[in-house]
Amino acid sequence: MGDGAMMTVPDGLLGAALAAETIGLSCALVNGPGGCRSRMQTLLHDLAPGIHDGTACCRSSFFSRQQHLPCTFLDDEDLVFGSEDKVSEAVRTVTSITGRRPLVVDTLAASMHCYDSPSDTISIAEDLSEMGFSEGYDTAACAILAETDLDGGNDGSVNILGYGVTDLGWKQGSREIERLLALMGVKINCVLGCMPDPDVAKGLGKAALNIMVRPELCRRTSDHLEKRFGIPSLRPTAGAPVGYPSTRSFVREVADAMGADPSPALEFIDEEAKSVHSELNGYDRAIRGLHSKGFAIVGESSTTYPLMRWLMESFGMAPFSVELLDSEYERETLDLLESSGFSDAVGGPDHDSEIVFCDGLRALEGRLNQPFLSFVETGMPYGRMVNLVGRTLVGTTGCRYILDEMMNGLIRFRCGQPTDPELLPKAQRHCMHRKTYSILPNNLQ
Repeated sequence: MGDGAMMTVPDGLLGAALAAETIGLSCALVNGPGGCRSRMQTLLHDLAPGIHDGTACCRSSFFSRQQHLPCTFLDDEDLVFGSEDKVSEAVRTVTSITGRRPLVVDTLAASMHCYDSPSDTISIAEDLSEMGFSEGYDTAACAILAETDLDGGNDGSVNILGYGVTDLGWKQGSREIERLLALMGVKINCVLGCMPDPDVAKGLGKAALNIMVRPELCRRTSDHLEKRFGIPSLRPTAGAPVGYPSTRSFVREVADAMGADPSPALEFIDEEAKSVHSELNGYDRAIRGLHSKGFAIVGESSTTYPLMRWLMESFGMAPFSVELLDSEYERETLDLLESSGFSDAVGGPDHDSEIVFCDGLRALEGRLNQPFLSFVETGMPYGRMVNLVGRTLVGTTGCRYILDEMMNGLIRFRCGQPTDPELLPKAQRHCMHRKTYSILPNNLQ
């Protein structure tokens, strides 16, 4: 980034550290200078505000008054004379305090020199700095599982993989997924990325199915569990359950894989959509105002693809700029753009877009500098410190969040003139009725 702009796209080092801290089976030991640990520490606290410091953090300089993400705090002498003794001491200290086997995450500074990893650590031979966030997360999670004794035995439940604290409103989101599956009689065994209890995480092998909510975050992990316990995996064909169409597809596919009846969950989704549709009908200009609006979107493919499809098919919106942070749903995304005549949107300029879906920091900056655009926060790092209203991307609550954000983010001039079709000139009424869009499925329109 030669222009000096701040790098906000998370990398593989961060992905590995967050995986170690949030899947309930290990902890991360950051091997590097303190500054490398600081950004990880800040983000972890933002993602999981329920993490509190305890008395153990005062027992070692490696924790430096923080309960999570201990660090070796390498200095210039370590880089010149070697850090093997410091790393070994840090591993012994962290293990005794946390009771967990640490995953050593080497920062760029640490990777510049060689050392022998202590035998009581979990290490990754690959270069995390060359990976994107999702690959680093998945690589670390798989390495941790491979070094952990897990319980097996099919009890008819499902594991939720590829969903965790990195998702917006992950507590509400995990409840959304649990509610939809419970309506079909499907029980969740473990949501691996949502800081499960260690005993729950060690029971991963008991499930009958691994549901890859975001496959880019759990490809290796699901393959490992399938080879180790014979648990098949489900990759949602429509992406993560973001938007009504992909949420319905998610429910149908899980039901089919588990031999369950999807009707109760689909009825719940339809009733929620009806309720939202009814509310939007009261705002006569809001829903029509989305038609033909241009949007830009950057994010993980498992979110970008279903969100794009929903906006285009339900509201007639136009993608002007699309940027994927991984390749998991790249083929589906490109096919959708090509079939709709928007092939040039990939990597295209976003200056004509009126609605922008992006990470929270860019959204904050955009609201300050481009107040006539609508910025919707869909990825980390997140801009809001507190989430008391259950903002999330998945399930029906996620649909309400996305609609609310993009409609309320647009500044409009309100002249007070009537907009009821019967009060408009004939030409305008004709134009208005040429095409109708709805958030409801075809059988409910």
